Order: sequence, then C-alpha cells, then structure tokens
Amino acid sequence: MKKKLFWFPLLAALLSIGILYTIGNVFEISFLSWNKENPSEGVIFEAEGSAIPVIVGFIVGFITKLILKSKHKGNSNLV
Repeated sequence: MKKKLFWFPLLAALLSIGILYTIGNVFEISFLSWNKENPSEGVIFEAEGSAIPVIVGFIVGFITKLILKSKHKGNSNLV
C-alpha cells in the first residue's frame, strides 16, 4: 500500500497539471497557458507560463493523498 500512497497522488497531480495547461492552450486562456515568444530584438528565447495549474495540481495530489490515507486507516481497522 505504501507504493500507492506515493504514485497515485503524484500521477493525479501531473495529470491535472497537464489537463489544465492543455485546456489553457487550446482555448487560449491566459491564466492556464504556457506561452513561447518568437525571437525578437536581442532576445534569444522568451517563455512565460502560469503557476495556477501547478498550484492546482499540488492541491489535487494532496487531497488524493489524504483520501488514500483515510481509506487505508479505515481498512486497517477492519482487520
């Protein structure tokens, strides 16, 4: 069960981050997107991205971890 407590929250967080960035780029939502700028005068590469999908991903991972821990405690009381 220890492996599930690590992998499920991590996968939930990464999946939610990916989904939110995809939604932001497809529907051109600025606070959910990752933008790459074309090179201009003296600038080699410029990129900007939103931290909101990352924050939401951490929250989703934390909630998933809490749910798994509570279910694990509930199952251990039955044994």
